[in-house]
Amino acid sequence: MMTEEQAAAILKELEILRKLKLLEFLDKGYSQGQLAKVLGVSQPTISRMVPNVTLSKKG
Repeated sequence: MMTEEQAAAILKELEILRKLKLLEFLDKGYSQGQLAKVLGVSQPTISRMVPNVTLSKKG
């Protein structure tokens, strides 16, 4: 059986993968609306994610 710690680690990795995919699409020139559709989230969600991903990428 999976522990809560293992489940949390998996969720964290999945979030990292989602952000990496977002960066990949940004590099390819996708618009926020296109990214939202591809990732299955709203455009405002993408708008909130973009600054966080950009800052994380630099740091």
